[in-house]
Amino acid sequence: MTLRILLVDDEALARARLRRMLQSHADVECVGEASHGLEALQRVEELAPDLLLLDVQMPELDGLAVAAALPQPGPKVVFVTAYESHALRAFELAAVDYLLKPVNKDRLAVALARVRNDARSPREQARSIIQQQPTPLRRMAVRSGSKYIVFDVDRIAAVLASDHYSILLVDGQELLSDESLEKLILRLDDTQFMRVHRSAIVNLKFLQELQQEGDRKYVARLSSAPEARVPISRDKLDELRERLGIALRG
Repeated sequence: MTLRILLVDDEALARARLRRMLQSHADVECVGEASHGLEALQRVEELAPDLLLLDVQMPELDGLAVAAALPQPGPKVVFVTAYESHALRAFELAAVDYLLKPVNKDRLAVALARVRNDARSPREQARSIIQQQPTPLRRMAVRSGSKYIVFDVDRIAAVLASDHYSILLVDGQELLSDESLEKLILRLDDTQFMRVHRSAIVNLKFLQELQQEGDRKYVARLSSAPEARVPISRDKLDELRERLGIALRG
């Protein structure tokens, strides 16, 4: 069975080198290329490839964010990276394949063989790596209708649980993500974001006021989403008070 591959890298020379090496594999077909993350998501929709050879370090939307935003079911992913050896440990622990730049043809062949034997979805692959990454997420892509919306993570005012999904409050919009709060809190900068309730994460820079609604019961009001009322659990109230440097009665 032919393995249909999409090449994703912001460097044209890197894409050209991979394309040349793939020509020696009779059972693969390079169906297209993308030069940045958003284009990659669009090309996946158009071409339905079986595999992405996906650069990790790209401007705007990096490879990990692309992999996390892929539709279900989607293509498998092999990450391509120029990370130094100490950072590669995260990939090894995640048991998902990667190619180190400059890519070696023999190592590429090994990666293609592993792809054929890996039954996990690309989202599972991406999430297993993301949890090992020490660097907080900077940008995200979320599908909205027939397009993807790409935004800086620090524009998220709050994240609210909704069944098995999450609602991201971004610039007054409600964007639906299939990442759970448990997964997102691991990827967000903990100096800026706080889990204030089992069903809510808040971006402290958008917290405009705390409104009391009973005995030690508060809701947060946000500057960028004035209609939202974010619940604050009792066991998080003291921590929030300390982080904000304020005293709350009750």
